[in-house]
Amino acid sequence: MPALTDRQRIELAIPAYLVYAIASAPGAFVPADPALAARAEADIAALCEKLRIACLEPFADLIPSKRQALMRRLERIKRLATADWHERPALSLVLMLWCFLKDLTDREVLVLWEGSAMDQATRMLLPMFEHGFREHGSEAVAHEQAGVLLDGLRAEGLYR
Repeated sequence: MPALTDRQRIELAIPAYLVYAIASAPGAFVPADPALAARAEADIAALCEKLRIACLEPFADLIPSKRQALMRRLERIKRLATADWHERPALSLVLMLWCFLKDLTDREVLVLWEGSAMDQATRMLLPMFEHGFREHGSEAVAHEQAGVLLDGLRAEGLYR
């Protein structure tokens, strides 16, 4: 496998890092049936673990100092990308991130290797996203917000 550039490593980590930021927030995912709360909590914990692994995978082969430097850059980019998220409903953010991820994978800017942590996390998220689009019903808005997110990341020199 060819060596990845720093930019490529960041681009690989961003989708998982952004979804992890939402998934790990208390109350971001609420089960449709309150009787499923315990199961949902376990599923969300498993999802967060897959996303955590996916965030770190692109940096696994680096020496600690280089890994830390790129993680700081990733955190800075996340802060810029999520600056207005506190004002928006979690469902809106999740649907936007799904559109963002789907756009990247459809255009093969991001390839999710079968069995990778991000592939597994995406498979866990798919039913949640489908339910969210049925409930929220505004896929066009989510696509528009995903475009704004992508434009912001492109302004940082990513996903060119």
